[in-house]
Amino acid sequence: MHNHLHLLVSSMSARGKALEVGKEVVRILRGAGWDVTVQVTRSSDSIPAAAQNADTRLVGAVGGDGYIAAVAQGLAEDPDRVMVPFPGGRGNDLCRSLGIGTDSLTHAKTLTQPDLENRIRAIDGMWIGSKRQLALGVVSLGIDATANRFANQSRFRSGPLAYSWGAIAAFTQSHPNEFVVDVDGVVCDLPGWVCSISNSGWIGGGINILPTSDPYDGVLEVLQVAPTSKARALPLLAKVLGGRNLDSPLVQVISAREVHFMAPTGIVAMADGDMVAKVPFTVRVAPQVVRVVI
Repeated sequence: MHNHLHLLVSSMSARGKALEVGKEVVRILRGAGWDVTVQVTRSSDSIPAAAQNADTRLVGAVGGDGYIAAVAQGLAEDPDRVMVPFPGGRGNDLCRSLGIGTDSLTHAKTLTQPDLENRIRAIDGMWIGSKRQLALGVVSLGIDATANRFANQSRFRSGPLAYSWGAIAAFTQSHPNEFVVDVDGVVCDLPGWVCSISNSGWIGGGINILPTSDPYDGVLEVLQVAPTSKARALPLLAKVLGGRNLDSPLVQVISAREVHFMAPTGIVAMADGDMVAKVPFTVRVAPQVVRVVI
């Protein structure tokens, strides 16, 4: 029963790009004999509920990282359901991290191959806050979160262009924060430009900010970029946000399974392209939380 797919398509992702991608995905799959039920979702819809209520084993998601994470939330911890993600956003970092890439049509064509069952893997995620919102990529606080917010406000359809513009705008307005964090029961002062929690390591439309992150290992990483002057911070942050080099005494990586942000109160956290929380809040690893076709 591999040939029946309930396909959720975002009407909002990448300013309508997901709708265009979704049409082509449906054309390819139906042409290969698949039975595809299409559901276009609006901003007012509950995406986790739509995924949970789908009456098929395979549930597809065409949209950006936040949309795919919301579909995953609806299928979370259900061993009988499998998510089929198709990159349809600006950044598409989740699909990059899983090796799917950024070409939805190529991914759709691979579904017609006979090895589908062998390509199903359970990936980790992160439960955020008391309402248990699921994130799959990186929970960002600091300049990378500010860059994400500016990128969301831009008119660029390209994720890398939007994030590059956002990073420049963020640097002119940002400053280090005095983060206080409880990491697996140990309270730490982690002041700095960046204090983020990584599951996949990828942000910003192709930036592997933390290459040691592995969405299959059941462990998260806390990334801190310590305070320094803007003159010193600029080249360092360019390397960190460019995913090129973490070999600096100002950069610290800590393995963790549960992280509670205690201060400064009100700081905004972004994950998978969307705002997900404000300090104080907790992030917990969710090992093998959803099964995915990669």
